[in-house]
Amino acid sequence: CGRILAAASGADGMVAGQVLDTLHAPRTEAEVTEVHRLKTGAMIAGACCLGVAAAGGGEDLMAAARGYAQELGLAFQIRDDMLDVCGDQDAFGKPIGSDAEEGKVTFVDLLGLEGCGRAVRAHTEAAKAAVADFDADGFLAALADSLAERNK
Repeated sequence: CGRILAAASGADGMVAGQVLDTLHAPRTEAEVTEVHRLKTGAMIAGACCLGVAAAGGGEDLMAAARGYAQELGLAFQIRDDMLDVCGDQDAFGKPIGSDAEEGKVTFVDLLGLEGCGRAVRAHTEAAKAAVADFDADGFLAALADSLAERNK
């Protein structure tokens, strides 16, 4: 479990994403995607993989959990970028437009709101597909749908 947590939070995960975000100032869709894959995706992957490890799951479940987490992380971040533009500040919990004020390039800048909506749906469906064989009670699919539709 320690290795899973270290990989998610360390130089191959959240730390790497934060370094890229801080020092490189991502500007392209590929760069912004990579930053969020390393930050949000790695954080969710760590949690998912810790659950698989605790349950005694094998590499097939680990791979499914990582795929789910990466897609869920991107859907979450794209939705977050949308809410930073058109969300309700009281519900969202942070000032609307804070990314623009900080000069950050977001998925909304790159894809527009409609494109972001399509991307959230695509990443959500990909997340659900990654765990379809293992999500017997539908909890993971429902979680993905809930995050895609969140308002805060």
